[in-house]
This record gives sequence, structure tokens and C-alpha cells, in this order.
Amino acid sequence: MNKKKKKRIIFLLSFVFLILLLLGGAAEYTSHSKFCSTCHYMKPFYRSWQTSKHNNVECATCHYPPGFKSKLNSKILGLLQIGKYWTKLYLKSKPWAEIPDESCLREGCHEKRLLQGRVKFKKVIFDHKIHLTDLKRGKKLRCTSCHSQIVQGEHITVTESTCFICHFKKSEHYPRISDCSHCHEKKFLVSKEARFNHTSVFKNGFSCNKCHSYVVMGDGTVPRENCFKCHWEVDRLNKYDDTDLMHKTHISEHKIECLQCHLSIQHKIVRKIEALVDCQTCHPKHHQAQRILFSGEGGKGHLERIPNIMFEKGLSCKGCHIFHEDKGGKLIKGRTYISSPEACETCHGEGFSRILWEWEKATEKKLNKIKLIYKNISQKIKQSKNGDKEKIKKLLEDATFNIDIVEQGKGVHNVQYAEQLLSAAYNNLITALKEAGISYEPEKFIVKEEKIPSECATCHTGIEEISVNVYGSTFSHGRHILERDLKCSKCHSNVRQHGEFILSKKECAKCHHLNTKKECANCHNLQKKLYTGKIVDYKNATPDVMFDAGVECKDCHLNGQNQVIKPSKDKCLECHEEGYDEMMVEWQKTIKEKISKIKNLINKLKKSSIYIENRKLINKTKRELQTIEIEGSYGIHNYLMLDEYLSEKLKKLENLILKPKAN
Repeated sequence: MNKKKKKRIIFLLSFVFLILLLLGGAAEYTSHSKFCSTCHYMKPFYRSWQTSKHNNVECATCHYPPGFKSKLNSKILGLLQIGKYWTKLYLKSKPWAEIPDESCLREGCHEKRLLQGRVKFKKVIFDHKIHLTDLKRGKKLRCTSCHSQIVQGEHITVTESTCFICHFKKSEHYPRISDCSHCHEKKFLVSKEARFNHTSVFKNGFSCNKCHSYVVMGDGTVPRENCFKCHWEVDRLNKYDDTDLMHKTHISEHKIECLQCHLSIQHKIVRKIEALVDCQTCHPKHHQAQRILFSGEGGKGHLERIPNIMFEKGLSCKGCHIFHEDKGGKLIKGRTYISSPEACETCHGEGFSRILWEWEKATEKKLNKIKLIYKNISQKIKQSKNGDKEKIKKLLEDATFNIDIVEQGKGVHNVQYAEQLLSAAYNNLITALKEAGISYEPEKFIVKEEKIPSECATCHTGIEEISVNVYGSTFSHGRHILERDLKCSKCHSNVRQHGEFILSKKECAKCHHLNTKKECANCHNLQKKLYTGKIVDYKNATPDVMFDAGVECKDCHLNGQNQVIKPSKDKCLECHEEGYDEMMVEWQKTIKEKISKIKNLINKLKKSSIYIENRKLINKTKRELQTIEIEGSYGIHNYLMLDEYLSEKLKKLENLILKPKAN
């Protein structure tokens, strides 16, 4: 081979090598996602990819299925795209990509997705296996049927609108595809993760639409004109009614997003009182006051919007009120529009009706108070000739409006907003007084719900108006919360049981026994009743001998340092001879034994027919025993009377067993 020919071969080989090197470099460079952004119309897609969960995966990895043939095809198509870009042919059509399922299910990506199947998405459970392997509504789905890019700025994210069209579009062939249980599984609705524990709801057999109404909006129809977005051929347009062909072509064979054809369907909680619309035909303009309270807006004055939590969660009126139709579960036929405390317990569990009672009680007290204030102030304003009459009239009208809303709409529909309305009414009345130049000081009307921790006030609004019996004494929540600034957690705990009462007598005494000049009977009313012989309904009841002798509480319950104490048996020896201390122990033992015997007899009687015939006597005895045990001294405050009373009760119950007809 001569030198000239040899040079040509070397040059040719070098040129081929250089070409291959350039092609290899170009292939490598064009495989990177950054190359995609060189075309300006791809920049929005590139930016959304950068912020997505797939930003560590190159574009070509998803956009083309695995395999050498596919990779080679991607390079050819890539060159064609570059050609379209430089020749500006891309202006005639928008960018379009079809991601095959093989790309998603390739090794190292989501190859186990069909095996794992179930995942938690927001508040629902989604199963990939049944959606990608079974025919849904007779349609074959693809990964990109749900993971698409129809949301601007989001790359391959789950589009819930696709779920809603599939599940909520009415179909006579798949009538139950919209069942709530498909996505909202029972085990999550009764778990700690749930916003509301639905255990009682399932136990009572209620359907979801008892409370959750109007959660689906739209019908997902396909307007014929939507076809013109892509097609103009008459033969294609004539196949509009062939839904099987339409779905096979657009979903199974090509990646066309559902919303390209279907109008959207929304599935969400509607924060409107839509349920009342059902009633308007027969009852026009009724329940306006309830509407204002439930929605937490519409009162007079600059009021903060405080909607009822159930309004916010989209619960309808029939969740508590029984409508004309029979909905199944524990509903009573024939009771229309009537709600009761038991309605609370069907969803929230036993004991919740007490909160309703607290709301009613608190609202009633505040209403009575504000109405009395209004009556007194309006009378005084009528007698006055001072001030701007129009302004005063407007203030009184607004106050009347707010008071009427709470009274007619029933404060229980939204206790927090009801308090705000009454507080605004009170402020209007005070302003009207000042405007009229009247120096009258009405009774104070204080709403200080900020004193109650928000987590408790959500349900226990108005608790400051409620007084209860604690250790035989009347406990005023208002005095302790508003005046003493006592926190709920001081007396109640949620550790073992919600709202468990944990305060001991000793804890109460730490505050109440500091002032030894207080009247003991203010708190220890039961002890005073036993001491004076009035604790039980007993014809031979008499005061204790020491009461007749003028012995006061402090004579036994104060020590030498002027401190309140619970006296031991040794305290008796300060006034009585030796042996009196053991008598105190014997008294308590005797009383406890008799109480125990009476309880055993009552339990025996419960299992016999005698109980029904003598229920009043037995129940009365049970209540009186409970009072004696709460009193806690077991005879020390009046042994002779208590011993005689228990002996008589014991004899009566024994006679009932021996002689059933004895009274």
C-alpha cells in the first residue's frame, strides 16, 4: 500500500471515529433533561419537572419505554423534534407526550407497585392493582390516566378530578362505584387519625348521607363541541355516541386526560346549609335564625365569623333532625324536624347529650340576663329626651335583632356565635345608655370564653354558667374560671379518659381552708344537713347531740395553729374521757357494715319480681345511701340518728324478701 492511499484510509477512519464520537457525545448530551429546556416552549415543562418528585430521573427515562430499540427510536424522534423547532413547525401543534406504563413499571422504578397495590393518598386508600389490572367501568386505565400534567406547574401528579369523573359519573351498569367505602375505609374512620371518630355511626347503622349531603357537584358530561378541540373529520365526529370506542381510543391507546372531554365533577365538603333548600317549597323563608347561627355570620355589629364546626365540615341539618323520609339505622318514623339529646349520642357516643344540656342551660341563663337588662335600659331610654334618637333607635334595633336570633334560632346551633351576638347586644345597650346621657349602671354581662382553653371551649362553651355537685358541695364553674382563673386541666384530665375528674378533696381544701372565717356550710352542705338531722327523709330525724350543745365545726376541725384539719380519733379526747376515741372507730364500722348489708339486699331484690313492685322504695333508699357515702363521715356527725335510720331501712328490705307484700 503506497503512502498516499494509506493516508486516505487513516483520514477516513479518523473522520468516521470523529463522527461516531460526536454522535455518541450528542446522544449522551441529549439524554440529559437540561437539553430539553434548550427549546423555549419546553421551559414550563422543564421547570415543573425540576420541582417534582421525579427531578432525579432523566426525561428520556420516563418518556420512552426501556430497551435499546426504544432508546434508538427516542434519538430519531429527538432529531425530528429539533428539526421541527428550527423550522418552526412546532407552532402548528402543542407539545404532546405519551408515557407508556412500561416506563413507570421498569426495574428500579415502580416495578413492585402492582404487588404492593394499596397506598394512602391524603385521607383515602388507593389500590393500584385493582385500578390497573381490572377494568374500571369497563375501561382499561393507564398510569397517566391518574398521574398527568393537566395542572399548571405540576409534573406527573395525581389529578383528583380524574378519580371523581370515574367514581361519580352516573352509570346504570356500575351503580355502586360511588360508594363511600371504596375510598374511605372504616378502619381509618375509627382511628386516632380521623378528625372525628365514627365508631358510634357504624354501630348505629347510619348511612354516610345522613350527615354528609351535597358532597358531589357536576355530572361529568361530554359536550359534543369538545370534540372540535382536536377533530374535524365528519366520520370521526359521527362516532360520538360510541363510548366504548371513545374510551378505548383516548384512554387505553392514547394518553388523553379525562378533562379534555368531560366537564369536571367536584367532590368536597360544601360549607353551605344546602339541606334547608329541600324544605323551602313548603316552608319558605323559615329557619333564618338557625341559618345565621349555624353559619356563624349575619348578626348585627362588627362580629367575627364563627361558623359551627359541623357547618364547616359540611354536615346537613338532617344529621341531627329527622326528615320526612326514612333513612334506615336507628331513626324513628314519624318524628319530623325534632332533635333530642340522644341525637348527639348516636354519632358522638354516650354522655355527649350532657354537653347539649350544658349549652341549653348556659344560653338560657344568658338570654334571661340580657333580656332583663334590655327591659330596664329600654324603659329608662324611653323616659329620656337626650341624645340622637335615630342613633339610639338603631342601637336598640340591632340589640333586639341579635337577642331574637339566639332566642328563636336556639343557641345550641352555635353556642360560641350566640355568645358573641349577646355580647354585641349588651355593648349596643351600653352605648345607647351613654348616648341618652343616662347614668344607670346595669347588671354586668360578661362573656369571657378566652378564660377557657380553646381545646375545651370548642365543646364546653358556656360552662361558666353551669354549677355541679362535687364531693357533696355546689361547684360554680363561673366563679373558678372567671374570678380565680382556674384552668380546666386543674380538675380534669384526658390522659386515661376524656374529661376525667382528677381533683381530690385535699386539693380543694388547699384553697378553701386558707380562710378559716368562712361559713363551712357554704361548701360542706351535706355535712351540715347530717349534723342538723336533715340529710335524709326520716320521720324520727333529730340533730346531733353536740349540735344541741352548741358545738361548732371549728371546735373539732381547727388545730392550735388555726389550720383546718380532718380530725383523728385522738381529737375526741380533748373534750371527752378516755375510751371515747375507740367509740368513734366503732361508730364508723357499724355504719359501714349496715350500708353494705343494705346494698346486698338491694342487689338480691333486683333479681326478683319484688323489685318491680317496690321500685320507688328501693330507688329512694339507693339515692339516700349514695348521699350518706358522699357526706363521708359515716356517722361521726350524727351517729344516733343515722344508725336508727339504717336499722329501719334494713328491717324494711328484709321484710320485703321474707314477705313480698310487706311495704
